[in-house]
Amino acid sequence: MGMCAHMLDDGGCKVAPYVHNGNAVNDPRRITGDTVITASVGQGGRNVPDDVFKIQYSLDKIAPIDGGPMPQLVCDGKCGPKTIAAIKEFQKKHFGWAGCDGRIDPGKQTLKKINEKQNHHTYPYLPLSLSADGWLLADMVKHVPYTKRYVAAARQNISVAMGGADSFAGGTAMDLANRHFAVDAGPSPKRPVLQKIFDVYGQMLTVLDRPTEFFTLDTDDRGEGISSVAFARLGGLFDKQDLSGKIVFRRGAYFATLGQDFAAFVFIHELRHFVEREGQTGHFGKGWVTDPGMVKLTPAERAMNCDTFAGFALEAENGEMARPGWLKSTEFR
Repeated sequence: MGMCAHMLDDGGCKVAPYVHNGNAVNDPRRITGDTVITASVGQGGRNVPDDVFKIQYSLDKIAPIDGGPMPQLVCDGKCGPKTIAAIKEFQKKHFGWAGCDGRIDPGKQTLKKINEKQNHHTYPYLPLSLSADGWLLADMVKHVPYTKRYVAAARQNISVAMGGADSFAGGTAMDLANRHFAVDAGPSPKRPVLQKIFDVYGQMLTVLDRPTEFFTLDTDDRGEGISSVAFARLGGLFDKQDLSGKIVFRRGAYFATLGQDFAAFVFIHELRHFVEREGQTGHFGKGWVTDPGMVKLTPAERAMNCDTFAGFALEAENGEMARPGWLKSTEFR
């Protein structure tokens, strides 16, 4: 059984076994392209189970604003009242009452509209599939260049800070390092602390240079209690004897695909787990540098905290900024 870092309510971590969600749909009939059915589905239709499954799955992939069901249907291949109601709601949305008969026929307008509207980039169904949901991994990987830029900015800031606080640039860089890592409040000398931070960001770049090797989707559905967005599977660069680990994206990563800062925050948070553990898993505080739980961290805790590394990199690239509006600390595990 696999293991992963599991966040506790107090922000700490433990290593815990994956928990499989037995209620998730995992069916070879899941669709990767346009929906094709052999016979009519819905009210008065033949309702071949495979065809019903495909319609249920396709409707679930359509956003509610485009006529998709809310809540999503259970994809069981059985055409019951909820499936017929979902078909009617979709038809009413696009064709009005005149086109609302609760039935979908091969090659007809409702199926054509479903294939037009079923956006493969909507919130995925569980469990994830590399064939059906490969776009999610691809869309996250698209943000790797931005993330590398943020990590490089963090390294540059630390490098300038190590160059000496006597210069204007060095003093400014040290101010930002202190804002996040409280270096001056920690033990002396300061340079080894800064060097350690610099090296951790360097290890992150090593991973980011090899995205196909180190990033994947959670196709086993091993429990959203672990994380709804991403988690670092043990066996990363911190264990030089085992490089089999991955950074694993869950369906909540969908929201991170929509903005480069959000994606970079997720990447860097998980990379801090992945590249070095030192007996700790990096959940001492959650959120932005000015959040109460982050402010109270000791310098030693900040030097290992995942969100500290993520927030510092974002500020190093973007300049000093207020707490981002999209940041909800409980969602980045």
